[in-house]
Amino acid sequence: MSFDQIIASNQRKSLLVLLTYGATFVCIGLLVDLVRINAPSLGAGLARLLSFQIMPTITLIMLALALGIIFFCINNSQAIMLSGNEYKLIDPSQVLRGKERMLSEILEELLRASNTPFRPKLYVMDAPFMNAFASGWDANNSLIALTTTLIDNLNREELKAVMAHELSHILHGDIRLTMCVGILSNIMLLGANVGVWAFLGGRNEGGARMARMILLILQLVLPIFSLLLQMYLSRTREFMADSGAAHIMRNSTPMISALQKISGNYASHDFSQVESNPTRFASYIFNPAELFNTHPSIEQRIALLQRGC
Repeated sequence: MSFDQIIASNQRKSLLVLLTYGATFVCIGLLVDLVRINAPSLGAGLARLLSFQIMPTITLIMLALALGIIFFCINNSQAIMLSGNEYKLIDPSQVLRGKERMLSEILEELLRASNTPFRPKLYVMDAPFMNAFASGWDANNSLIALTTTLIDNLNREELKAVMAHELSHILHGDIRLTMCVGILSNIMLLGANVGVWAFLGGRNEGGARMARMILLILQLVLPIFSLLLQMYLSRTREFMADSGAAHIMRNSTPMISALQKISGNYASHDFSQVESNPTRFASYIFNPAELFNTHPSIEQRIALLQRGC
């Protein structure tokens, strides 16, 4: 497949994951409402809730809560992602020298090559490991951050590939997607817990009992279901950003070389106690924890890049 085809395919997969989350989220809310109204049967209860003959209160509360948390995270994403480390903004309006000037020039080259109509903020973060991450998706909240160790150990083309990878995350909108998915996962589990334990007394009609039984099963299934979907989404977004970086640069070799150096840095050092902000784990170009293999392996990513050449 070409890089354009890889990106299009992964965007469809990401949309499918989000739709799956959304449908599951609404189903959880409706099941809790079925318990709340002590529905005589699942079918009759769902018909009355969906037609708003009875207000689906819990479902609407869950939706409002999710939207509120997402809104808060959007407006505070930069502070959330940068907290825990010393960092410096590379401001193009100031006189820049040395590596800071080089990084600013690289970003400008990438913005022109990708026809990006806005400039993400560019930060250098003081850290002893080689890594990078992006946040946001538009002119108001997007950023790219590179660690000092990464900057010191990659050449110009490798740094450009890493920055192109992070810019691709922003352009593809997958940062917004993963943020929404993470919030929905937590609220879904909370809703299932509420449905099982909050409405115990006097709700013994057949529909309510069946809904509670389904919610009880979901308490066990949802964490696994959520983990699998997040793993799938994480792998998809990394492949998509790798392909996007190679597409912007018209060359996959610098991206391959950068991934090899970054993974080698982690293989030769123990940084498990160094990261002060676990929120960044899922956003790094290389996830140091690789918990449950949420990120694809470096070997898989390199193989895909080589096939896309």
